[in-house]
Amino acid sequence: MTDIEPTGDAVERDDPFVDQPDEDFRESRAPVTVRGVAIVGARVVTGAIGIGVAAAAIAVAALVPLPRVASQAPSELVVPVPTAQQLVCAGPLLRLSDESGQEATQASPIGVPELASDSSSGAVTSDPLDQSDAGSGGTDAAPRVISTPPNEADPSERILLSGAQSQSVSDGDFVGLAAADCGVASADVWLAGGATTVGRTTLLTLNNPTEVPATVDLELFGENGPIVAPGTSGIVVPPSGQRVLSLAGFAPDVESPVVHVTSAGGQVVAELQQSIVRGLVAGGAEIVGPTQSPSLETVIPGLVISGGADIEENLGLGPGFEDLQTVLRVFVPGEEPAQATIRVIPEDGVGTGTSFEFEFDAGLVQDVPIPDLADGTYTVRVDSEVPLLAAARASAASGDGTDVVWLPAAPALGEVAAVTIAPGPSPRLHLANPTTAPVTVELVGADGGDDSEVEVAAGAAVSVSVDPGASYVLSGFDRLFASVSLVDGAQIAGYVVRPPGVGSSPILIYP
Repeated sequence: MTDIEPTGDAVERDDPFVDQPDEDFRESRAPVTVRGVAIVGARVVTGAIGIGVAAAAIAVAALVPLPRVASQAPSELVVPVPTAQQLVCAGPLLRLSDESGQEATQASPIGVPELASDSSSGAVTSDPLDQSDAGSGGTDAAPRVISTPPNEADPSERILLSGAQSQSVSDGDFVGLAAADCGVASADVWLAGGATTVGRTTLLTLNNPTEVPATVDLELFGENGPIVAPGTSGIVVPPSGQRVLSLAGFAPDVESPVVHVTSAGGQVVAELQQSIVRGLVAGGAEIVGPTQSPSLETVIPGLVISGGADIEENLGLGPGFEDLQTVLRVFVPGEEPAQATIRVIPEDGVGTGTSFEFEFDAGLVQDVPIPDLADGTYTVRVDSEVPLLAAARASAASGDGTDVVWLPAAPALGEVAAVTIAPGPSPRLHLANPTTAPVTVELVGADGGDDSEVEVAAGAAVSVSVDPGASYVLSGFDRLFASVSLVDGAQIAGYVVRPPGVGSSPILIYP
């Protein structure tokens, strides 16, 4: 056998696992030329330009708003049927008996109060509530509903309506001067004042001026915390009716009551009436209006101290006279205590006030004495980190005669307000400016009387003498607190000025 020596070419051709070069392909490959390179480059550039144009077209489509097809819901601007402005005036002082002293659980009226009212439209009507627990429905002694018609041409125009009443009594155990403003019905009211201890009678009145029944629930609080009592929920006040309830029936022997009134259905005007008898001596009568809801800033303008020397002498007569002292009643709802700063500032910068810190327990009503105040007028301000509510009690004395006034915290007034001065002795209008800039308050007499301007410095308060029974429109401020006081010897009364009601505003309706 002849040995054959393999060559490299033979190995490359016979090995199936080695890729063999394609001779035909080598022979057919065209040589690279300048023209070919130019053609390939032109194709690449053309592709890049095409991609750029496409990207630009997409970007433009994204930026240019596309046409939209949408339908708008049909709507109509409706002006509600205008309604009359309406306020409720408290009516006469009440007692738990008849004139002969019988029927000790039945409320009955004492006399008839003097009522004054006015409106920016000039027309005011006055109608009594139709029924009352005091049996005075439909008579001159019933609570009155005052109202004024709206501006039919412009229902959104705000009509200013105000009213106030006063009553001086000297009838057995009832001696004193009581005054109150006419209030707007509400579904949520706080009342701070009165007592149910020996010789102190406090009545709760619920007036419903609406055409539907009001279902009222009461929350009661005292110096020992919340008061749970039967009969405090589901109290029905009939349309155009009044309910009169004795607080002692729910919470006897309470020194410092606070009442939270809520209603469903019809809205109510809620107030307290207090009368005091110390032994056999009458010690005053008062109507207590709603106080400002719990807030961080509480202002009580126009707190008058009168007859301080005689008050001190009466305080020394023994037990039962302690409530002649000036106090600040404070309640902190909820569960968090309130650290508060209390400032008692002399009005017009005359006299010496006081300032102190106090921590109020949550859920308890506390009466904080404010001693050593000279005769004069003061503004009480309470600033707290936790919302609270407050009212102040003061007394007037002349010899053995005494009277009491409860002044609630005032709501803030904005831009314009109306006030009627209750008929009574030596009325004064108190203005407190809580802002950091002075204001010039314009007083315009509603009856065409002389207009006047009152300068109130920043953070200060002043008072001006006003005419009993007159009405005024207040303007020229952004934020203001105001009250009215009436003082004459052993008679004292007062009430705060409240913002006007709201007019009708157009409403956009979507059927």
